[in-house]
Amino acid sequence: MSRIDLALVEAFVLIARSGSLTKAESLSGVSKATLSRQLTRLEKLLGAQLLMRSPRRIALTEAGRAFFARGEGLLDEVTGRLEAASTEIHALTTGVSGGLSLLSDTQFSTSFVCHVVKLFLETHPDVRCQLDVANGFHAPQIGDVDCYVCSEPPDAPNLVAKLLGRLNYGLYASPQYLARRGTPSSPEELATHQSIVMKEPSVRSQVLLVSGASSFAFQPEPAFETNDHWVMKTFCIDGLGIALLPAFFVRPELEQGVLVPVLPQWQPEPRRIYCAYQRQRYMGQKLRSFVDLMARCVVDIDSYNYYVGSSTARRRRTAARP
Repeated sequence: MSRIDLALVEAFVLIARSGSLTKAESLSGVSKATLSRQLTRLEKLLGAQLLMRSPRRIALTEAGRAFFARGEGLLDEVTGRLEAASTEIHALTTGVSGGLSLLSDTQFSTSFVCHVVKLFLETHPDVRCQLDVANGFHAPQIGDVDCYVCSEPPDAPNLVAKLLGRLNYGLYASPQYLARRGTPSSPEELATHQSIVMKEPSVRSQVLLVSGASSFAFQPEPAFETNDHWVMKTFCIDGLGIALLPAFFVRPELEQGVLVPVLPQWQPEPRRIYCAYQRQRYMGQKLRSFVDLMARCVVDIDSYNYYVGSSTARRRRTAARP
């Protein structure tokens, strides 16, 4: 059997409900000739006569009664599903509700992204949010989330990387480490120090440190290596070496004195921070609103980190007090 066009079923049900082609034409605005052709086409496809036609009335045949019961229910179901889909699409494109799945690099998760999520949920309480940390256990893939906050967007098909801003980086160490190993006075002296390094998926490149018109290519030899920025900062606080970290990420520790800048006049070029998302997901109002909020908040990223690490040495001194 050839595939039956839904329009043919609609024409038949309309005629059967109306009781005449004239009334069906009046209700639908479709000409009697068109309705009659659609009915004939349907009967030919089904191989059965559905209506008995007479000058005064139209009556359902036995096959017509059976098909009318099925066809009427089918149209009601289709109409209901289309209305539900229309309501859902309207909510997605004009409202903000439903689930929002986020993926974030570790240095942005607890501080920046959590703060933006808090602000977003205060304005949109009907949204359910899930935040996963990249490279974590059971972390979702970029294609399975609404957006990914990162410093290096992955090379994936149909992926849009929106630049949110740029972050300053610097070298940091604990006062205990510098008291033990000495404070470097030039970038050349970094080679004699222990380095805490972020593990890279590919071959590690040099870090170009810049001071005015001068530059120095520094390739750290890792004494400690990790793929997590929080572990990296913890190693640094505990005096295991010098680390290159985002300035906003260590601001609370600098204020508490558990970390200090190393060669503050020598810094790498600011790094970019992106929000990456699948192009089709950005059509919804929910994701557009969240990305716009992140773009506004990244300007004040230095003020969003409230989570302060404390050094082992300071904890010991505190515990020793009477």
